[in-house]
Amino acid sequence: MKTNILLLGILLILISCGKKEKKTSEITVQLNVSEVDNPFPRRVIPLSFIFMDSMHNKFKGLVNRDSSFVMCLNYVSPRDLKNAIREGNVKNIADTTATKIYVLSGYNNGKQYYIIDLNKNKDFSDDEIIEFNKSITKKENYRDSFNVKNINITKLSKGNFYRQQTYLQFVPTSNLTYKQETEKEKWKNSLRLEAVILDYLYGKFKIGDKEYSVGANKGVFGEEIIFKNSDTTFYSSNHQLFAKYKLKDTVKFDNKFFRIDSLSFYHSKLIIREINNTEIINGFRTNEISKNYVVHDLNGNSTTLKNLAKEKGFLLLDFWGTWCAPCKELTPELVELHQTFSNHIQFASLAFELDPKPVLDYTKTNQMNWYIGIIKGKPGSGDISSPIIGGLRIECYPTFIVIDSDLNILYRTCGGGDNFLGLKDFLNSKFK
Repeated sequence: MKTNILLLGILLILISCGKKEKKTSEITVQLNVSEVDNPFPRRVIPLSFIFMDSMHNKFKGLVNRDSSFVMCLNYVSPRDLKNAIREGNVKNIADTTATKIYVLSGYNNGKQYYIIDLNKNKDFSDDEIIEFNKSITKKENYRDSFNVKNINITKLSKGNFYRQQTYLQFVPTSNLTYKQETEKEKWKNSLRLEAVILDYLYGKFKIGDKEYSVGANKGVFGEEIIFKNSDTTFYSSNHQLFAKYKLKDTVKFDNKFFRIDSLSFYHSKLIIREINNTEIINGFRTNEISKNYVVHDLNGNSTTLKNLAKEKGFLLLDFWGTWCAPCKELTPELVELHQTFSNHIQFASLAFELDPKPVLDYTKTNQMNWYIGIIKGKPGSGDISSPIIGGLRIECYPTFIVIDSDLNILYRTCGGGDNFLGLKDFLNSKFK
């Protein structure tokens, strides 16, 4: 009996130790709002007009009432709020006006102005008036003339209303054109403002003796996450080591693999969990392994990256489009590159387009005599729903990726200039 009790005790100790060891593999990163070293593109949101006929009595301090309009920036879209209520996910119903920022925009004494209702009392008389000449939008860096405001706003995330500071620039909208615009509409639209959102979530964490930083953001197509060493800046989007991760992606730190487990904007935190690295980890950065994506030529015939790479052992992927000016500027150099290295590496140019015809016409005219494929998508939409576009994180055009027949990513870069020269140098070092 004593022996059985002793064995049971040892077993419980081992189980307990096992549980503690498992906990150490999970890292929780606390995140805070920051605008410093923001690695994400600036988000610009046009303000909506408030119909003054029904709302003017609800606002005080209107300057030159006949030449002004109240506009609104709503951090919670009506669609998101409606969906959250319909699905029963709203856990703490709040006054939805707390999610809005009201701004008065108008003309007075020959100048354009705006006033932000920062204290949210719907009275503009106790807030600062910002005056400027309308011609300011003709300057290249006109946004720099407007101060950044640190504002507390109510947001909605997964059914939770929460308060969080945000960094905003309110600026006049430039170059607006509308079809069949009346004079009244033209004058009204000349007062339109937009908000530039400058902040993101930032945090630090340690793995072993190394400290890392992370930036997180809510993009058009979901959560976006970027990592870096804490003593460096975030890579720019055209750097070959730039990587924008999504939830459930795998990332490598200090020769260990971690999966991005969850990201919460409400009680802002990120959780990553260490995983066993015995399985093949597919990725999209240099020194990672690509999935064997299926691609289609202009006639709709399909093949895979492995099939394209197997004949010569190497494959250069070129993600481009006929709508992309930097892509077309590089066409002569790309043709020359193909003439130099076509015996060593297979070229495959994959156009992100809706219609194959302009791709066929352009590639024939410019003698792009290699594999030409098409990925169906709307240019400029930022759509990453295609498996290869989303999987390889193609957000910059042109993007060049070199892989071998085992789908190892050997090199990655984006754009022309020094980045394209870097690609040429890599090919020279590999094949000459």
